[in-house]
Amino acid sequence: MIKWVLTLAAALVLLSGCSEKSGRPSDNTTNPSTAPAPGETVTPPMKPKAFPAVSDPYDADQAAANGDVVNVHGKMYNLDKWNLFLANLDVGVPNQVRITQYTVEGDPIFYELIYDGAEAIAYTYDNSRDGFGSDAGRPSTVCRGIELEENKEFGSHYKLTGCDNETSNTFWFTNIEAEAEAEQGSQ
Repeated sequence: MIKWVLTLAAALVLLSGCSEKSGRPSDNTTNPSTAPAPGETVTPPMKPKAFPAVSDPYDADQAAANGDVVNVHGKMYNLDKWNLFLANLDVGVPNQVRITQYTVEGDPIFYELIYDGAEAIAYTYDNSRDGFGSDAGRPSTVCRGIELEENKEFGSHYKLTGCDNETSNTFWFTNIEAEAEAEQGSQ
């Protein structure tokens, strides 16, 4: 009987620790209690899948068929993949997403985000197919989070936070649908 009570108590303690993260938004920082001890080896997360190949031309229909989140001058495709990425970020599930946004001239610009499920979001910016831009050479950075910045002048947009370098400033993603809902709610 005592063994059963101790087992039940241990299970409850474990379950209460597991549910701690689900009740509040994640700040995507390492919890010291879950960080590896000095000398402890940690199994690295599985290598992410490669994003689908980009062909020439890479129009919005091809990007959407490849599973990219697509923004063509405010018309969005696969927005559910962005929402899933954000939800997985909150609960610590590895995920990746490529956002393809089109310039006024119709050229694709790529924003690739790979979340490791723990604390890092690897971000790569690729404007190599922008005929009127200057090729930045696919710069990358590692960031700790994403937040929605409310901005009346430029519109609300998602931005990367806690990044290693200035490449994060190239990330700009406006959820047109969420902004439209916010405008309707304020009227």
